[in-house]
Amino acid sequence: MKAKGSGQSSLLLLDVIIVLDKLDIPYAIVGAMAASFYGVVRASMDADAVISVDESQPHVKDLLSECKKRRWKVIHRRGDEADPIGAVINIQDHYNNRVDLLIGIRGMKPDVFSRARVSSFLGSQIRIIAIEDFIAMKIFAGGQLDIQDVIGVFKVSGEKIDRVLLKKAVAHYGKKASAALNSLLHDFL
Repeated sequence: MKAKGSGQSSLLLLDVIIVLDKLDIPYAIVGAMAASFYGVVRASMDADAVISVDESQPHVKDLLSECKKRRWKVIHRRGDEADPIGAVINIQDHYNNRVDLLIGIRGMKPDVFSRARVSSFLGSQIRIIAIEDFIAMKIFAGGQLDIQDVIGVFKVSGEKIDRVLLKKAVAHYGKKASAALNSLLHDFL
């Protein structure tokens, strides 16, 4: 599924997923695509996914190598101790479509990948982060757009949320995130 112009980051993501599957790297789509999946449509110039790799293992090197073989521009940045994201791999094609692969989000547990939902997108099978994990990540990020995404998901897909699982997922991100969730649940669900 090759992008044929700019504004097609979701198509680039489908190509990146082929690489992730080839290398057996677990992933879950997050960001605007996941928000849209749960009923909150918003524009974004990139596509995002979290991946499960150990930075010390050859997976990252193999992933970078596979991306470069496809002539994608690749930037691998590691976060510092204060950064809640351990590392980001930015992948860009020659149309400036971009995919961000997030690695090692503080508080995220490995079971996020086993709970991801399989869905079809443009004839391809993709894995979308579970609604509870999506909300937990957004609350942890805490930005205005993140909280608006959470409120939108509550309004559109609130009946699909497992509240026990949601509270458990948010608890991994700390007391501040749990307090924010409780406030949002009180106000919107």
